[in-house]
Amino acid sequence: MKIEVRFRGLESSDALREHVSRRIHLHLSRFGNEVTAVLVRIADVNGPKGGIDKRCQVTVRGPRFGSATLDEASGDAYSAVDTAVERIGRSVGRGLDRARSDRRGGYSIRRAS
Repeated sequence: MKIEVRFRGLESSDALREHVSRRIHLHLSRFGNEVTAVLVRIADVNGPKGGIDKRCQVTVRGPRFGSATLDEASGDAYSAVDTAVERIGRSVGRGLDRARSDRRGGYSIRRAS
């Protein structure tokens, strides 16, 4: 899985990059080859004004579900990353479940005993 982290409006940090990488592996590695690329954009929306202005946008790509994007805002970049990656993990899981259901016709067949 290829991971790319971009910063806008705030200083790039090795510690934050490492945090992003750990969180992505924690929440997305269970999907194996189903997730091929992850792009994380971290931005300071309001600049030095403060407030809930750290935004984390996560885009995940995979062969079976295409792409999924999620935005999360928080007062802290680490918190925004944590929530966004956790939510996109759940979203990817649901997308893959739907893809499996569609392939099987959306229902299961039970044998009569």
